[in-house]
Amino acid sequence: MRQKMLFMFSLLLFIFSIPLFISLKELNDINFNLKFSIPELKLNFLDKIKKNKNIPEIKDKLNYAFKVLDQSTDAVLNITLKDFTIGAVATEMPLTFEAEALKAQAVATYTYFSNLKEKNAQKNDPTLKGADFSIDSDKWLYYTSKEQMQLRWGENFNDYYEKLCKAVEPVLGQSLKQDGKYIQALYHSISSGNTEDIMDVFGGSCEYLKPVPSPEDLLAPGYLSYKEFALEEFKTIAKTKWPDASFSDESEAIIQIKRRSPSGMIIEAKVGSRHTSGREIRDVFGLRSANFDVNIQNDKILFTVKGYGHGVGMSQYGAQNMAKNGATYKQILSWYYPGAELCS
Repeated sequence: MRQKMLFMFSLLLFIFSIPLFISLKELNDINFNLKFSIPELKLNFLDKIKKNKNIPEIKDKLNYAFKVLDQSTDAVLNITLKDFTIGAVATEMPLTFEAEALKAQAVATYTYFSNLKEKNAQKNDPTLKGADFSIDSDKWLYYTSKEQMQLRWGENFNDYYEKLCKAVEPVLGQSLKQDGKYIQALYHSISSGNTEDIMDVFGGSCEYLKPVPSPEDLLAPGYLSYKEFALEEFKTIAKTKWPDASFSDESEAIIQIKRRSPSGMIIEAKVGSRHTSGREIRDVFGLRSANFDVNIQNDKILFTVKGYGHGVGMSQYGAQNMAKNGATYKQILSWYYPGAELCS
């Protein structure tokens, strides 16, 4: 009887030990070794996960490029490199543009937001709720979702989305750097014929954000725009922004241009008695750029505006024209960001 009990006990012990042997074998398969250092174990484990095609969710998490705060939902989203780049380019550049222009935009966009991510990480802004930066997918501000694209593009969605993917996928993860750091890859819609020096617009100095010719922008749709105000309306808007501003009876003194950049953007101006900048006037009166002329006649003030945007960095219509003339995305980026290095 005793021998029979010992046999049964041994049999049960063998059966319950099988999972242990299996677990040890699995651990051996991923090269688990107590002699390894902790960093070695971590790298080995991550390498196994990346190669395991049966764990797509884990692979996706490893590929998250940005964590963004969507202002339309107040939710923080983890977005993969591919999804973000496609969703960002869709908001920034017309889908009718050439593939090489779209590629240039994809690289500039990824670089810009990678730079912004690093800057915001140093600020630790609590309003971002742990995100790298904020977007508004409903308003197509910086990024939009695939679902929003389907709603807006309707029957054109498949064609547009396929074109986006074909343009974006070959350049995924490529960025512009200087001294190993992401550059501030600014871009705008239409220049005034030359791009602007960042010093004249935002201050500071960057070797890769110096003025370059972009002459075909003068032929872009919307290069010239106009905005008209009655003089009293203009004064009311100005005093709302600058309560201390005063105006004389002389119409010439209502707005005076004091200094322009070599590209024509207004750097210094006066609105009534108030000293200000062309960039501030643009924001207050809703102009398309800070490169404008003013004509006052018959109790009205007319702005004639050249270009669209701040004018620094890559001109999107300039990129389109270069692409139409046979330039590659690398040549476009090299032209508008001179001295920056294209990195994988």
